[in-house]
Amino acid sequence: MGPKGRQPRRKRSPLRRLAALATLAIALLWLSVGTGAAAAATTYLRPNTDLSSTGSWAAVGAGTAWEALDDGVTPTGTPSGSDYIASSGASGYTTVGLKTMSLAGATGVQMTAWVYTANANEAIVDVLKSNTGARVARGYVTAPGWNQIPLEEPLKQPDLDTAVLRIRSTLSQPQQVLAAFLAVSYTPATRKVYWGARMDGETYGGAGDAPWTSSTWNTFEAHAGKAVSLVHFGQPAPWQQPFAAQPLELTRARGAIPLMDMGSNGASLAEIASGAKDSYLVSWAKAVRSYEKPFFLRWDWEMNGTWFRWGEEAAINPSQFKSAWRHFHDIVEAQGATNVTWVWCPNVKFTESTPLSYLYPGDEYVDWTCADGYNRGSNPLNPSGWTKFYPLFSSTYATLQNLAPEKPVMIAETASTELGGSKAQWIADAYSTQLPVKFPNVRAISWFNWNISVGEGRWDWPIESSESAQAAFSNVISSPYFARNIFGSLPSLTPIQPLP
Repeated sequence: MGPKGRQPRRKRSPLRRLAALATLAIALLWLSVGTGAAAAATTYLRPNTDLSSTGSWAAVGAGTAWEALDDGVTPTGTPSGSDYIASSGASGYTTVGLKTMSLAGATGVQMTAWVYTANANEAIVDVLKSNTGARVARGYVTAPGWNQIPLEEPLKQPDLDTAVLRIRSTLSQPQQVLAAFLAVSYTPATRKVYWGARMDGETYGGAGDAPWTSSTWNTFEAHAGKAVSLVHFGQPAPWQQPFAAQPLELTRARGAIPLMDMGSNGASLAEIASGAKDSYLVSWAKAVRSYEKPFFLRWDWEMNGTWFRWGEEAAINPSQFKSAWRHFHDIVEAQGATNVTWVWCPNVKFTESTPLSYLYPGDEYVDWTCADGYNRGSNPLNPSGWTKFYPLFSSTYATLQNLAPEKPVMIAETASTELGGSKAQWIADAYSTQLPVKFPNVRAISWFNWNISVGEGRWDWPIESSESAQAAFSNVISSPYFARNIFGSLPSLTPIQPLP
């Protein structure tokens, strides 16, 4: 069992204090530009596919019902009337799927279905969570022109992604519907988070990894539909390889921020803490100081588990882990390498994990806290049960907030399997419903886009594991809540701050 209390706070070095002052100035600058209150907006989610139809409904002037209803008009205008869907009066219905949008970070969301009918003959309009899902709104249309069906509660992202409109005829009277859509009124996200991925070339047939191989990076961004602001990769320990600036420069050249893993493979925690590796650490720190550009350093991650050597040692002697961390940190700081942003990143807590309070080095030694967590579902490689994002991260997040309430939080590794539930819904819920609302201090998130092999099998982590998963990811990440690649010129020798 390790010590339960924190070590006394030590004084910051002059260099770190100067960096902190520079950071404050940058934060104030961020707040002064482009972060004012966003104006309210309305997005019209129009039909984009035919799903089911019975009875006498037919498209007139268009090849499909959805094309007939997708008139491009708003409730202040009048549909052209050149195409529509018509019922001769027999009982029946037609169902159309809708386009979607990202709700991530949006506030004040309200939703209303609108239909434009040609006459006063009754029609019933339902809003459903899916073609076979629950009804969330119903309207009885008995007047010509625009008719609105407000939703009492807005749909959450997973349901919005699959929502449909179903239009029924009930009387033996003809009806024509000229336009239909779901109007979403909201205030767009003003807060932003860094987002990105570990982009492994094996996902795309054995190409190299990002940032070294641009084709891997390009393919991921094409599939995600947006440029990343964070690129996750690794680099060997200083006694295995000198500091290499190339992958950091490749990342910075495309406007993204490096998130670099580095583990203490090849040395024990005791050796590091005692100074046995100081010559390597000093050389590394000097090279980083010369590089000057800021990056995230995730040193000896997932230390509360025992699958890495440093985690095994930390389980036996947590104080040794803290001593090694502090010693490395002190060397880097003594060399003036204040461009290192220290990320302390345990795995999400589990029954046998080392308590996080035993392993936390202290506020003066950590810039960001962090957590890694995966939904393994019923994947036979490790079937641990389908786990949604909130129960996966909530307990660890609460512990991080208790340990270091003033530190921003990063999720450096996360992903979901397809087996055991809907991966598309997991992604939509995680990135839109949960992250902005239930985890407000998470200010950076990185997807683990690697179909990593285990024995003779592979995990299905990549967003491309299914069309629905890729579509869900591409849609949800399109929100302005997820920052684009505009960080290629961050101030030198300054720790990375969360976005406002």
